[in-house]
Amino acid sequence: MKAFAWLLALFITTTAAADDAVAHREHRVTLPGSGHSWGFVGLDPTRPYLFVARRENGLTVFDVQHQKTVKTVAQSQGANGVVFVPELDRVFVLNTDGSLSVVQLSTLKPLKRIEVAQSNLNSAVYEPLTGKVIIVSGRRADRSTLFEFDPKLERITGAHELAVKKIDPLLLKGDGSFFLPMRDEGKVARYAASNFALLDTWQFADCPKPSALAQDVERQRLFVACRGDTPLLIVADRETGEVKAKLPIGRDVNAVAYDAQHRRLLVPSGVDASLVVIDQTDADHYAVAATISTLPMAYNMAFDAQHQRVYLPAMDYVQPAAEPKADPQFQAGTFSITTLALD
Repeated sequence: MKAFAWLLALFITTTAAADDAVAHREHRVTLPGSGHSWGFVGLDPTRPYLFVARRENGLTVFDVQHQKTVKTVAQSQGANGVVFVPELDRVFVLNTDGSLSVVQLSTLKPLKRIEVAQSNLNSAVYEPLTGKVIIVSGRRADRSTLFEFDPKLERITGAHELAVKKIDPLLLKGDGSFFLPMRDEGKVARYAASNFALLDTWQFADCPKPSALAQDVERQRLFVACRGDTPLLIVADRETGEVKAKLPIGRDVNAVAYDAQHRRLLVPSGVDASLVVIDQTDADHYAVAATISTLPMAYNMAFDAQHQRVYLPAMDYVQPAAEPKADPQFQAGTFSITTLALD
């Protein structure tokens, strides 16, 4: 009954807002490629390009203004994510074989490939106050590693092993520290980027699996997407971890974005093929404004705040009926990028 009441509340809220357009699909472009999975997407900070890490299909650079592929970066097979350092004219590519590729941002020319780990690199952030790129390893049984990378010297300068099964993408706080979601441990931690000292650890009630993070710097709020039987968005004080609000969201959320201009949150769910839009009245009061249909498997997202566009990759798939649950079988030639224009 609890789950039914939650779904009913979500339906009523979104139906009431149905007359007010929140977003519309502007484009959907299908790209060629084999039936393999994909990783993260990232917006080029220097021009209207979307970098799409398509793993076995390589790193696709997509022109969002003209809605066409610019190129697939040479020697980029295994691309799982990207991190930009525009002042050095570099984009660093995280690869499924544990290597880090160095690409010249302006020309998209691959320069070198650096061995980092024995297997998958998951995500990374560039921390400008320390000048470090912090790289997150993929799942390693019950351990994960954070690597320090010097983007000027282009070499690994440190490694920090944590008793964490899987680390979802880090969130920079902006003061030389970063938030780290520990999905399987049910915690969110904060570390210093300078020496990787543990500064805070928070565990939220009704949040068994914290995953994607976002923040409102002005109002000092941290947003935590919580997976579980009753998926929630936790709104917490960014300094103390005190919970200020909880809202329903879709299942298995992998990304969250905060739109500071319009004071709203964007929360995609690939399982539910939806994008939940949450309005912020003030620091501690929020309401679901609408649920927008997307595509199944549209779980990763890039949000362009300046142009109010959301980019969602997805792919057709077949889910075999098996126990334990089998991986989806993606279909060749069906990879697409959907562009939503926010109103």
